[in-house]
Amino acid sequence: MRIAVASILQESNTFSPVMTRLEDFSPVTGEAARARHQGKLTEFGGFLNILDAAGVEAVPVCALWAITANRLVAADFARLEEMFAWALHDAGEVDGLLLAMHGAQTAEGADDVEGHILEMARTMLGPKKPIVLTLDLHANLTRAMAEHATAIVGYHTYPHVDMFETGQKAARLMLRALRGESRPAMFLRKLPLIVNAENSQSSSGPFGRLMRAAEALEAAGEAEAVSLFPVQPWMDIAEMGSAVVVVTNGDRKAAERVATDLASDWWRTREEFRVTLVAPEAAIRLAMAIDGGPVVLAESSDSTGSGSPGDSTGVLKHLVTAPLAGDAAIFLVDPGAVAKAYECGVGGTVEMSVGGCFDTLNSQPVAVRAYVRLLSDGRWTARARGYNTGIETHMGRAAVLEVGRVKILVAERSSMTVDPELFRSHGIDPVHCKIVVVKSPNGFRAAYEPIAREIFLVDTPGVSTANLGTLPWRRIARPIVPLDPETPDPRWYKA
Repeated sequence: MRIAVASILQESNTFSPVMTRLEDFSPVTGEAARARHQGKLTEFGGFLNILDAAGVEAVPVCALWAITANRLVAADFARLEEMFAWALHDAGEVDGLLLAMHGAQTAEGADDVEGHILEMARTMLGPKKPIVLTLDLHANLTRAMAEHATAIVGYHTYPHVDMFETGQKAARLMLRALRGESRPAMFLRKLPLIVNAENSQSSSGPFGRLMRAAEALEAAGEAEAVSLFPVQPWMDIAEMGSAVVVVTNGDRKAAERVATDLASDWWRTREEFRVTLVAPEAAIRLAMAIDGGPVVLAESSDSTGSGSPGDSTGVLKHLVTAPLAGDAAIFLVDPGAVAKAYECGVGGTVEMSVGGCFDTLNSQPVAVRAYVRLLSDGRWTARARGYNTGIETHMGRAAVLEVGRVKILVAERSSMTVDPELFRSHGIDPVHCKIVVVKSPNGFRAAYEPIAREIFLVDTPGVSTANLGTLPWRRIARPIVPLDPETPDPRWYKA
């Protein structure tokens, strides 16, 4: 038995001012893909873990991952398709394909990259060989994905800490299908609903309750896989909305029934997903009144993991003028500021403007007088359980600037901010800070909730704002909640 394994992962934000290039994925093929993920807590790593243990040959195809941004440019999308096609061809005769994708990737001229890649794979493998697809919990499910994949398995956690387990689950399902123990039957139910990322954690609240129901159905043997997708909220595309996907063993009617029941329950509770935000000035004052730290300010409107460029000054401009009683740490993407820090050198003081260099509509640069504490090559390895655990990130050159008690980690390229190791690797320990600013709506909770005295979701403008009604929507199908509160019940809804 030979099973091809591959991963192509990026989440798109069509409001982002930053386009994506193929180089952003650090693409590798063949054995280099295996080497990148062997023993890592990723979906690809989960594939390898199960196949190796079963004595089944895993044939690595490719491994690509890029941080969230706007669409992949057309020429590079063509290169990506060609790379995947040749790599799958070079894998030789295989019995099936395990494919990890995000589920919300777009390119110029293509709203559904996953659907395109799956169609290519289906054409190459033929109609009968199984393709098991893993997706991020924030995938935007499409008809093409459901048509070309044999089975779809989504994460069950947000913050995402079950990538490895999702890969394992998909690989087990693949083996069961190939051995004739399972005949995957799948049903997709879409909802006219976008869920704010700030209030869709899987451990508690309304989404946590839904996820427990999904897991109970799996545990009872009523389905092979039950996946809930509250969707990436910042994609202005036609086939947009939350979804439920159910895979059963040969019973499509049961899959439809379970998906409809869960989707109906979700629709009934849609008002419970509203988000409360705090003005940054108020959040800083509240933080100063709290004994000890760190107090986490989540600036989700500039979430680097949601497609924002990471250059917002919405919180920074208040931090540098506030009477802080302790250190504050914040990450910022600004290549120009990094260049000036390098010109000045460690130990020097330089006057410069920082921030507001990409999203000029929502942020303006802030003038500061900064002491250059540290310069680095911007390489760091994620340690916390979750995003790319064990994988090295390269965010270009980086510097730590001190403006009073504010420590600004500034880099040439974007980076996930959900892991405290981002700061620790650059000499800043969040545990000893009064305030830590994370550019994330929810993913930060896995690593920061255990150490945070308090968490505030701050309200600043940006392209990943929770105030979805402020964004310039043009293509999304209307009506849809929360943009249209009076959206009628879907025809499939069971009251």
